[in-house]
Amino acid sequence: MREPHTSANSPTAPRSFAEQERHWQRFGVHRASRQADMPSMSTGWSALDRLLPGGGYPIGAVTELLSAAAGIGELSLLLHGLSARMADQPHRQLALIDPPGMLHAAALAQAGIDCVRLPIVHCRDDAERVWCVEQMAQAQAFTAFVVWGDRLDTTALRRLQLAAEKAVCPAFVYRDIRRAAERSPAALRLAITATSEGQRLEVLKCRGPAGARITGLKCVTDRPWQLAPTRGSRATSLSGVSAPASNESTPSDSESHVARPAFSPLGTR
Repeated sequence: MREPHTSANSPTAPRSFAEQERHWQRFGVHRASRQADMPSMSTGWSALDRLLPGGGYPIGAVTELLSAAAGIGELSLLLHGLSARMADQPHRQLALIDPPGMLHAAALAQAGIDCVRLPIVHCRDDAERVWCVEQMAQAQAFTAFVVWGDRLDTTALRRLQLAAEKAVCPAFVYRDIRRAAERSPAALRLAITATSEGQRLEVLKCRGPAGARITGLKCVTDRPWQLAPTRGSRATSLSGVSAPASNESTPSDSESHVARPAFSPLGTR
């Protein structure tokens, strides 16, 4: 029996390997062997770099940092690599979107972050957070975006992915570790927990083999740290994020150790 004829344009015609690869890349599926070809930035920790395909955080993609609690050094872990990236790109800025607590310039400076190049934006909701990153991505003037958005859904994460690709820089999203069971389009997902030996990191998802773990990773600035008490100041760890507190007055602009928001909650768009 003669086999039915299929043209090259027929939907039933077999695709070439290159065509299949391009098709699946549209959905974020990549071959593990191609990971080394994708740009990445060092995490600042050689042990962690060795675990990640490509040798670090992917550039032009979203990395989810799923933290078990706030203030366990999750921000110091990230700043360790971002400080080097800011030094390599002296004319670019690092944008922080809706951090959960007051940021202190002394802790950030000790981590090697230039606070002059650190715009901080507070938003009202997740839609505003994503829109903010999309607008800044068009400027091509940022070395990275760091977003706190525990309730960001799949659509929002995909929009952040497109913004990171347009800006050619990494986008980091902090979420609660309970979100680990949810599906995510992020290129890299790391679970961060604290143990008596230090931080424990697990690679939940990456462009390549996942499931790697590392325990005992300690930031130099892991120990609790508090500024000299001043009126309206807040306790903070050297992760750079202060513990939230109520019934406290807002520090005045004259307190130079406080990194003030660069922008208040955005108005009507």
